[in-house]
Amino acid sequence: MVESKAIMSQAKGMSVDDSGVNAEAALEIVEITPELKERAVTVLLEAFKAEEITSYQIDMGRPSSLRRAGILDGIFLQLYLESGRPLLAALDNGQLAGVGVIRDPRIPISKRRATSLFIPNLPQIAALYAPRLVRSLRLLAATRPPKGLIKPYFTFEALGVHPDHQGKGVGMALMRKAQARVNENPEISGIYLITGSEKNQGFYESLGYDTLRINELGPVKAYHMFWQSPAFDTA
Repeated sequence: MVESKAIMSQAKGMSVDDSGVNAEAALEIVEITPELKERAVTVLLEAFKAEEITSYQIDMGRPSSLRRAGILDGIFLQLYLESGRPLLAALDNGQLAGVGVIRDPRIPISKRRATSLFIPNLPQIAALYAPRLVRSLRLLAATRPPKGLIKPYFTFEALGVHPDHQGKGVGMALMRKAQARVNENPEISGIYLITGSEKNQGFYESLGYDTLRINELGPVKAYHMFWQSPAFDTA
């Protein structure tokens, strides 16, 4: 899920459908707390079951794959919580409807803590990717950020909207919150993300993102996109 890498860090695109936005949806954007973590894992799993990039490297139709992906998502959410990296939740009338995972490069993750969480779960992680290892390796190369991006920038590692809440503006609300946070930090150049969906590409372009590159991996494409912050100080 996080870090936009394959194998040890599950490469995901973006799973969001905001067609037919419902302006009356009672949405609240909050920070994910430890109490919300397990619910956030469930939302991510449901959101990414059919997402193009995830489905390319993992058979999400297998219960064992869902269980193992949940373990990996839980590890990354835990690391982000402990480090203080941005984790956003969209509440739709009190229900957790969407999750946004954002990498702020200014906030490091403890390598010692990451090792302590990953090592006991390495057999499960290896089993998750082993059936489609070649695809995961191809994806690792295809999801490297384009050269020339001005650092530092945020990376939207995952945006997941639960299928029961799609079409209500949940994804847009999470994206707007992330953009507002970047605008509060003039030293951040913008937000980078990858999506595997042409439909989602259009959605992000409507929010001001530019498509920088498209990598084709047979049945799936990786769209590299970037939103430049209007508050970015180029001086």
